[in-house]
Amino acid sequence: MKKIVRYSLNLLILVLLDQLSKTYLISYLKTKPHFILEILPFLDFVYVWNYGISFGLFKQYYQYSNYVLLFLNSFIVIYLINMLMKSESKLSIYGLNLIIGGAIGNLIDRIIRGAVFDFIYFNHQEFAFPAFNIADSFISIGAVLFIYNHFFKKNLVQ
Repeated sequence: MKKIVRYSLNLLILVLLDQLSKTYLISYLKTKPHFILEILPFLDFVYVWNYGISFGLFKQYYQYSNYVLLFLNSFIVIYLINMLMKSESKLSIYGLNLIIGGAIGNLIDRIIRGAVFDFIYFNHQEFAFPAFNIADSFISIGAVLFIYNHFFKKNLVQ
């Protein structure tokens, strides 16, 4: 039971960070010219809605894909929570917490807003990386931790 409370608190903090950043920036960026706030010469905050999956793939099928993505995302979150409850490696636990927190953050966007709000945009001259959000960052960092643990630390007792 103690495990469930601790993990739930961690997930709540991650989801709140994600949702508060999105809520604030959705309102704030609307007040900026062209809906863009330059942070650094290579980093902007932009106002972008992602109706597809990663990097906007399949956005043309939005009316169908959103339901599929809601179902798949929910299923994956439940599966990952099950993995989290069984995990004994600290690195794996941190990774799964980040992945689940990010997935729940983006799931909330799809449920409430109908799409995922992305705002972090790296670009320099001809290079531009697709916009993403804090939840996507959580997922990416969590995946790296989880994969690293699986391939390089799996024989260690944690």
